[in-house]
Amino acid sequence: VQGVPVSGREPAAVPSGPRNPPVLAALRVDARELSAVKGSQYRGVAAVLDVLSLPGFWAVVLWRIGNALHDRGNPLARLCYFANTVLFGTELAAGAVVAPGVVMPHPVGVGVASDVIIGARCRIMGLVRVGGSGRPDRPGHAVIGDDVWLMDGAKVFGPVRVGDRTLVSSGALLTRDV
Repeated sequence: VQGVPVSGREPAAVPSGPRNPPVLAALRVDARELSAVKGSQYRGVAAVLDVLSLPGFWAVVLWRIGNALHDRGNPLARLCYFANTVLFGTELAAGAVVAPGVVMPHPVGVGVASDVIIGARCRIMGLVRVGGSGRPDRPGHAVIGDDVWLMDGAKVFGPVRVGDRTLVSSGALLTRDV
């Protein structure tokens, strides 16, 4: 029963709001979406190997593992962040909620803060940054809808909502809802 102490322990906090999907199920969708975006001509095992050869896929793998560890309160989540930074030049903080189907074909320079929510089938191109506003009078992080494209160099800062099926152009700076 939720909220009832067991063996003298305090009840665990129940997370509210969106949660990360199971890692393997999400990665299957991520791989399928990446293959589709890439326009892969391969089928079967060759298609799997094609996706596995892309740095963007592995950056997402580390991000998902880091988020799963973070969700369980495991401090090893920081190692996934560190590995992503060193291996792929990304800053994908654990603590974000990332729906299945995220595609990051060019991960270099991508930065996403914790507490950001990213919807299903989002495409995140190189040099994209998503985070807080840095302003005490405007706290919060972005919520990115489903089927959103964040093109090269797009920046989304603060408690911004980006609606479903939005294309955020290269070099755009969003500080208000779209």
